[in-house]
Amino acid sequence: MSYETPETSDDSRFWDEAAQGRLVFQRCEACSYVRWPAAGVCPECLDRRFVWEEVEPAGTVWSYAVYHRAYAGHLKERIPYNVTLVELDCGVRLLSTLVGFDDDAPVGARVRARFEAVGDHSVVPVFGPA
Repeated sequence: MSYETPETSDDSRFWDEAAQGRLVFQRCEACSYVRWPAAGVCPECLDRRFVWEEVEPAGTVWSYAVYHRAYAGHLKERIPYNVTLVELDCGVRLLSTLVGFDDDAPVGARVRARFEAVGDHSVVPVFGPA
C-alpha cells in the first residue's frame, strides 16, 4: 500500500517556484508569521490573509539522520541517503537532503539551497555548504 502525499492547492505555489529555483513561503498579512507547510489559515493568529514571498535560501543544519531504507520508490538508488532539518533564516524549518558534504552532516553548519530534480515533484530544494 502506498501512502504518497498528493500536492494540494495550498502548496502548489511552493512547488511551482521551486521548479524555477526559488524558495517561497506564505507570510501572514496580519501577524507576519512565515509558515510551512502552506495552509489556508495562519497557525499563529488564525487570520486567512497571506502573501507568497521569496525568502533567502540560506539557513543552518538543525538535525539530520541517515536512512538505510527507501521510504519512497525514487530513493531506492540513493540508499543510504540523509534527511536533514534545515532552519532557514526566515524561521521556517524544512525537511530536505544535504549535498556536497564529504561525511556526516555538520549540525550547526550554514547551508544554502540548491534545486534538484527528484521524484514526483520534479524539482525540490536540497542544501549544500553556504
